[in-house]
Amino acid sequence: MKATPLVVCCALALGRTAVAQAFGESIQISQPAMHSTGAATSVPTSPLQRSGLPQQVGVQVMNDAYRGQADCHCAKPPVFLPSPKDVAPGAVVILTSPSPNAVIYYTADGWTPTETSTKYETPIPILSNTRIQAFAIEPGKAPSPIVAGSYTLSGTPTPLPPDEAISGSTVPKGTPIRLQTGNRLTSETANVGDHFFVLLDQNLIVNGKMIAHRGMSVDAIVTAVKPAGQNGVSGMIVFRLAGLSANGVNIPLDGMYTLVAPDIGSQINHIADTSFVHVAGPLPQGNQAKIEPGMMLTASVASDVAVSQ
Repeated sequence: MKATPLVVCCALALGRTAVAQAFGESIQISQPAMHSTGAATSVPTSPLQRSGLPQQVGVQVMNDAYRGQADCHCAKPPVFLPSPKDVAPGAVVILTSPSPNAVIYYTADGWTPTETSTKYETPIPILSNTRIQAFAIEPGKAPSPIVAGSYTLSGTPTPLPPDEAISGSTVPKGTPIRLQTGNRLTSETANVGDHFFVLLDQNLIVNGKMIAHRGMSVDAIVTAVKPAGQNGVSGMIVFRLAGLSANGVNIPLDGMYTLVAPDIGSQINHIADTSFVHVAGPLPQGNQAKIEPGMMLTASVASDVAVSQ
């Protein structure tokens, strides 16, 4: 019996920023505080499947010239967050890569992207039915395959999250920074030292100056993993965040986060009709802890940071 995991957590990453830094705060986020950016399934292309990125519904590979090669030595393809689907007017699409040196180029007008196309730097607002095509380049590697996804408008406009606006020239210690996860990770496959990313979910503005754009990435590092065990033992993932670095400013973030899967025994005890529950002897293997794209997180600034004007 599987259930969406209870999460004690915080943070993730987009773009190309990554510097490690430890923290000491713990927060717990329950299921209602989280939302998913979309389901994910396999994309039938070797480079995308080997990339270690969330595999997505609705993503098409436009020029998979590397299919069948054992090692194409190409850049990892960009990932679309959320996965291509129907969205409300005003929703934004984030393009990301786990590679810190990757540069993403994209088009939203039907033309095939090249290195003369728009360089991805900020989330892309969806104001009409839009088809986004994108690829990534990394130093010393061949360009990634071009991937494409279509977004169709439906429903009412989704308001963007408010900015974090700070007066003065200092980001004070304790300032909350809202993020959301951008990778899929489970306690069954994760290892200590693995890197994944979380995304900034708001613009950070200091004294009228944009310091960090919504959608920028923050590196997250797994510090402990416990796979699910027999007799209902739940899986667990512990991770910390690196600092947020943008426009020459490094903002250290504070927090250590733990995600624990729901306890099987508790689940069984809360089932209204126990006639559907047949457990003979010890409980079955516990649930794996799962980090899904789109889980909302909050970090705090670890120390005062001066921002030059």
